[in-house]
Amino acid sequence: MTENPPILKVENVSKNFGGVQALSNVSFELERGKILGLVGDNGAGKSTLLKIIAGNLQPSSGKIYLDGEEVHFNSPADAMKKGIAITYDFMGLVDCAKVWENFFMGRELARRLGFFSVLDIKEMKRITAEAIARYGYKLDVDREVESLSGDERQIIAVTRAVEFQPKLLLLDEAFTMLSVDGRAEVIEFLKEVNKQSGISMIVVSHDLDLVKELSHYIMVLRAGEKVFFGKNEDISVDEIIEYMLP
Repeated sequence: MTENPPILKVENVSKNFGGVQALSNVSFELERGKILGLVGDNGAGKSTLLKIIAGNLQPSSGKIYLDGEEVHFNSPADAMKKGIAITYDFMGLVDCAKVWENFFMGRELARRLGFFSVLDIKEMKRITAEAIARYGYKLDVDREVESLSGDERQIIAVTRAVEFQPKLLLLDEAFTMLSVDGRAEVIEFLKEVNKQSGISMIVVSHDLDLVKELSHYIMVLRAGEKVFFGKNEDISVDEIIEYMLP
């Protein structure tokens, strides 16, 4: 393993679905603690690439390295064990459950009460409130998710993922239901998460202005091929669009 390797290295990754080639020899590296904006038109291969990194799909060819070590994921659980978390829009949040219940769903805390174990609701509420407040946001953890705005839901989804302390957080079209104010709030929230935790991120979004505001690096895919990778300041929104066009 080389000294200070990139958090993620993707090397000549391709993916075929029958006779359709969704990705063709895509290679890039992501520095530790940086945010990569991944953009492209519909069918460019963005979500396919994220799903391969997250273990939802396996590549037809190519290699993936995490912290300089080659990795092979057969499932998202495999990727999570190695430190990769992914959020898809608001998937995974249960509308009829409260904020704290969503936060601990599948990993509930319990305490001993004589011969029995009971849910430690007070502790789960405390941890949920502190986790959200850590990045400058306050939310009533007893509210049901169905009563929350789009930006509040996204903040819960991201904070829950961050609490697993991943090395790499993947966000796939996570901004589609946000208002203008909510969009700005989530951008600042993600910047604060990145600043405080040092978690690297890959953000997929059709909102090019949002990607420009949030990312350190930009990568453009077109028809499954990488056509641009560079620093945010080295490319404009208009130039991104030119790269996306066939």
